Amino acid sequence: MYDMAVTIESNGITSQQTFDSYVAEFAGLALRLVNDLTSERAHGQHVEPPRSGADQLAIIEDALAADESLHTAPFGPGGAEVLTAAVRRLRVAVDACVDGDVQGAADVLNDLLAAHHAMPNLHARPGQPLLLAFHAVGQGPVDSYIADMATSIAMIIGAGRTARLGRCSANACDRVFYDVSRNASRRFCDLSCQNRAKATAYRARRARDA
Repeated sequence: MYDMAVTIESNGITSQQTFDSYVAEFAGLALRLVNDLTSERAHGQHVEPPRSGADQLAIIEDALAADESLHTAPFGPGGAEVLTAAVRRLRVAVDACVDGDVQGAADVLNDLLAAHHAMPNLHARPGQPLLLAFHAVGQGPVDSYIADMATSIAMIIGAGRTARLGRCSANACDRVFYDVSRNASRRFCDLSCQNRAKATAYRARRARDA
């Protein structure tokens, strides 16, 4: 989703305000879980967010399995409930960004970062080079995931990319996304909602013309 673009010049380090793969990985995971665990409307239909820890765990494991660099959740339904509660707070932060309340988003994220002991830390995954993560070595898996996701969303804000966070404009859909289009013009969570919106607009025009 993002690329690292940093250069070192004679007067210091400059950046194009893009993100490395670790941030991209956990920002993507955060937004997917916000959609899968908290959305109440999706693609024109009402949906019921999962309530039980077992159902929440199944969704979390599906999200982790979708990225080969992540692993099966090393926790049970109780841990899934804690993580889901944090994801609900991430939803509040992302919605605040979309609605223009960046300070409100920052307040929510700061609380999450403190509560789940986020801290920059260089360590490596097995067989991989060192990377800058946002949780300490040995930190519990639930806190680690939350710290990494919250920091990644916070870095989007800190890099001045808040406007790239979006919420679907189609009727009856509240799914969120990160807009990677060149001119930041994305309005829908996916093609199905874009097509629904076009069909709705077409029918409205036909009815008006009639």
